[in-house]
Amino acid sequence: MSSHLRVALAAPIRSEHVALLRDLEPRVEVMHDPALLPAMRFPADFSGDPGYRRTAAAESRWRDELNGADALYGVPDVNPALLADVVAANPRLGWVHTMAAGGGGQVRAAALSAKDLQRVRFTTSAGVHGTALAEFAVLGVMAGAKQLPRLMVDQRAHRWPDRYVMQPVTGSTVLVLGLGGIGAEVARMCRAMGMHVLGVSRSGRPVEGVDEMIAAGDLGPTLLRADAVVSTLPGTANTEGLLDAAFFAALRPGATLVNVGRGTVVDEVALVEALQTGRVGFAALDVVAVEPLPTDSPLWDMPQVLISPHTAALTVTEEERIVRLFADNARRLLDGEPLRNVVDTVEFY
Repeated sequence: MSSHLRVALAAPIRSEHVALLRDLEPRVEVMHDPALLPAMRFPADFSGDPGYRRTAAAESRWRDELNGADALYGVPDVNPALLADVVAANPRLGWVHTMAAGGGGQVRAAALSAKDLQRVRFTTSAGVHGTALAEFAVLGVMAGAKQLPRLMVDQRAHRWPDRYVMQPVTGSTVLVLGLGGIGAEVARMCRAMGMHVLGVSRSGRPVEGVDEMIAAGDLGPTLLRADAVVSTLPGTANTEGLLDAAFFAALRPGATLVNVGRGTVVDEVALVEALQTGRVGFAALDVVAVEPLPTDSPLWDMPQVLISPHTAALTVTEEERIVRLFADNARRLLDGEPLRNVVDTVEFY
C-alpha cells in the first residue's frame, strides 16, 4: 500500500474536475497549472485549442511535471511520440490513463519497449462512453428498420406516397460484435426493446442481455439470421478489415450495419459495394477507417448511410465520469488492488 500518488495533468481538464479528483481521493497530489494546458473548446475536448502554444519556459515547467510524476492523466498532447519521451525520461512513472476508450491504440503507436510496457501500466476510459454509444447504435438499428432514408427523401420532395410496410424492431434479431462495456450496453438496450440478441466476444463468457453467445468461427450461418449487426470491436491487428466482402456476402439481404467501435474493422470498399447491391440496406457509422472521412469517399453521398463524425460518445457528463474512473483507479493503485480497464499490451485494446 502506498500513501501518496503524484499526478501530472497531460490532458486539458476543468478546474472543478481537478477539485473533484482531489476530493474523491485526497492521497492524490495533482499538479495543476492551467497555463500549461490548452483550453477546451467543447466538453471532453482532450486535444484542446489547436492554436495553443507553450512558451519555452512553460514547456520546461510542463516537462518537469511530466517527468516527476507517478501517474499521468492523459497522453501528453495526445501525442504517442511525446508519451514515449516521457516514459523514457521518467523512471518513477508507473501509470498512464488515456482519455479514449480505445486508448490502447495510442499506447501501441508509442512503440514502447517490452521493459517499459512491463513497468508502466496503461488504462483506458472504457465504459464511460457505453451508454451514449449504445444509444447511437439503437438509433442506427431503428433508422434502418424504419427506412429513415426513404422518409427523408419523400419529405424533401414534399411527396406523400402510398403506405408501405416498415420492419418491426421488436422481435427482430441483432448481432453484437464485441461485448465489452459498450457491447454489453448495446445488448441490454436491444433486449429491452424486445430484440433477440446474438453476441460474439473473444472470451465467449455469458453476458447479461445476450440471448445466444456465438463463437467467432460460427459467424457464417449466423449472419443470415441477423436483421442488424452492431460492431463495437476495437482496432487491433486481428480485427482490421474483419468485416470484409465475405462477411457482407453472408449477411441477410437488406441488413443494417452500425459501427461504434473502430473504423478499421470495416473494409469500406466492400461496404460500399454491399450498399450498392442492397446486401446492406442501411449503415450508421460513428467511426470510419480514415478520420476525417476523405471528401472523395462515396460514403458521403449514399442516401442509405448515416455518418456521425466520431462524436456519438460525447456528452456533457463525459469529463466527470472519466475523473471518477481515474480517482477510483488511483485508490486501487494506492491500496494495491487491480486497476480497471488495463490495456492489453499484446493486442493493445
